[in-house]
Amino acid sequence: MTALAATSRGRLIGDEAAAAPLEAPTVRGGVIAALACALPMFAQCFQYVVDTPPLYLLSKLWPFLTLPLALLGAMRLATPYKPLILMVLAWTLGVAPAISIVELGNTFVGAGATTLKVWSLTFAFSLPVALVLLRPTEEELRRTLIGLGIATFAIMTLLYLFAPESAYDQGLLETKLFLKDAERGKRIYAPMFFGMMLVFLLNRSFWLRPKLWKAAGLVACFLLLVLVYKQRTAIAAAGVVILLGMILSLPRGRFTLTALLVAVGVWPTLILIQSIATDLHAGFGASLSIRQLELAAAVNFLNDEPIRWLFGVGSINRVGATTLADIVQTDVLYLADLGWLGVIFEYGAIGALLLLLTHLAVIHVCLKGAAHRDPLARALLDYSVFILLSSAVYSVVFAPGELMACLGLAWWLQRRASERAEAAAPGQVLWSLARGPAGAPAARLGATPRGAVLGFMPAAVR
Repeated sequence: MTALAATSRGRLIGDEAAAAPLEAPTVRGGVIAALACALPMFAQCFQYVVDTPPLYLLSKLWPFLTLPLALLGAMRLATPYKPLILMVLAWTLGVAPAISIVELGNTFVGAGATTLKVWSLTFAFSLPVALVLLRPTEEELRRTLIGLGIATFAIMTLLYLFAPESAYDQGLLETKLFLKDAERGKRIYAPMFFGMMLVFLLNRSFWLRPKLWKAAGLVACFLLLVLVYKQRTAIAAAGVVILLGMILSLPRGRFTLTALLVAVGVWPTLILIQSIATDLHAGFGASLSIRQLELAAAVNFLNDEPIRWLFGVGSINRVGATTLADIVQTDVLYLADLGWLGVIFEYGAIGALLLLLTHLAVIHVCLKGAAHRDPLARALLDYSVFILLSSAVYSVVFAPGELMACLGLAWWLQRRASERAEAAAPGQVLWSLARGPAGAPAARLGATPRGAVLGFMPAAVR
């Protein structure tokens, strides 16, 4: 009883499950600081933020700096869907670059450079190892994610209010934060992994245990998304996910009623969308016209040799003298603008299918964790669904570290839940996460010492 009482004390948005913790619910500042530094790198928050050169460079190097952890995790940790992720890595890091040399005349170095964005898929192995070493509690993870989410919205708002007008006059090569166009005016294109996680966490927590401040925080965050962030597809996808989270969080009776109301409202909504389609098309302005031209050029290039639809053609580094647009014979071509067609263009239908299966696998892992009445586990499910919804416009290989972060965090939360259940029922083997050095099954989770899940961790970290 004492441990249970201590667990709820001071919790920001806590686990509603009545499960006894495996260890004292202390919050370690060092672990939170380590998570606050590492998680933005794993989530690729600074992958394209050229405005902060040191963090931008560190984000590019992070997959290689954590490669030893990834190799260790691939060999020693029984992470979910390991064969699938290894196949994706083989295709995106090996097959696709080789095809680009043949199809696009890429150099060996240039082909290797095009793989930088997908090296973050290795985070599926390195992040779990990092979490095993740090052993953060659910409360430490929650506080870290909430703090980073609040910081995201606070910094974004301050930049919007106080940045000089000259900051918006730079080109895309000079800034990725300060954007300006005729339709939306000034906007801050901030990395939003933690911002969206905060939104989904507030939503899930509210429906589990309603509090006025949670609803107020959710509304405030969404207003900042609309007024400052202004990324239409991301905001629309977030709105859908919030609605889905609300429906799925309701008790069964209210869930049925809400589902009926939503079904009844579908047809009026479709009629409304159709009636304003022309105005929306005009509102999207030049960006939609450019995207249509890119789509047509990419489809024509693939149609020239239909086998390209199956295997793709790879990509080319935009830094060189010859760009992908030159090869396809169009004014501009950015594969990240084309959603799944851009993925098929680069990796073929085979690669696109592998990546789609990876997304569905992560959603499945998060769905299992969401069975617990934990807002954080459910928010991770929401974010994985959000990525899939956004992929209609944003390429799934634009920042795949976000999806791998969801996978790693969901895996760790499930391991913690299993440890708590094992502590409550000692001696019962619930599931195994690793193999011993000789290939024998690992001991039951409740008896696994810190770090021993990796098999040959030094005693100092056990």
